[in-house]
Formats: sequence, structure tokens, C-alpha cells
Amino acid sequence: MKRPDPIPTLMQRAQELQGLGLPESWIERRGGKELWFHFQVAPGRFGRLYSCLLKLSPDSRKPELVVVKPDLQELAAGKKIPHVYPHKGRGTKLCLWWPRAREWVPQMSLRESYVPWAVEWLLYFEDWLLTGEWAGGGQHPRPKRWGKLSFEEAAL
Repeated sequence: MKRPDPIPTLMQRAQELQGLGLPESWIERRGGKELWFHFQVAPGRFGRLYSCLLKLSPDSRKPELVVVKPDLQELAAGKKIPHVYPHKGRGTKLCLWWPRAREWVPQMSLRESYVPWAVEWLLYFEDWLLTGEWAGGGQHPRPKRWGKLSFEEAAL
């Protein structure tokens, strides 16, 4: 029986993300308990530039990807943005994958999952701003069913 791949350490994650070579990106180590990757991306040649924050913990908890600038809520002009999670603090936390389907596991590369998924999400977001329709597909947990459960509990 093949053993599952080990979960990368925060140091390994830092090396992986630095290897992307994104301009204006940097790693912030937060007391040995978290790693924050700050980066900027544009969803295509004509897309606006977005400042993002990818938050990682040393265990197998799901990373969080937050768009910090520009303010997506402001860009949406009062419309409810699809595929986002409630978030304390600045920015908008993106829903990039369906937890029930286990589309992401901790052994996966972030450079092949979270970072490109964020760029793809932003592309669909910009299209949604123009058309009013979300073309990115996907599923998102519905708040009505959550009751007092957290998002993470509802996703299990």
C-alpha cells in the first residue's frame, strides 16, 4: 500500500511560493504558527491588479485566500458577490473549491492550486461585474442550512 504524500511544512510552502517569482510578493512569518504570502496578480492582460493574501497554518487546515485591494465589495456596488466566505478583517475571502468534494488536500501544491485558482476566480469576478452572471460554475454552501455551524463545519 502506498503511503500518502507528507503534508508540506511552512518552510517548504514558503520556498514553493517564493519560487513563483511574482513581482511585489513577499512572505511574512507570523510567530511560527502562520505563514502569510502577499502577492499581486491580474486576471489577464487587461484585468486590474489585485493585492492578495494567502494565509497558511502548519497543520492541514485549509488555507485562506483574501483579496485585500481593491475592495471587491466596493467594486460590486452593493451586489452580493458569489463564491465568497464571511471574513473578519480587511478584504474579501474567496471560495475557490468545494470542500465536500475534497477538491483540495493539504499535500497539493499551492502554485498549482490556490494561486491559479485565485487568478481564475478574479477573471470570473471581472466578467460578473460586467454581465451580472457568474460564469465560473461551482457550488457554494448556502447560509440557510448552516444554522449555528461554522463554514468549516458546514463543509464537512
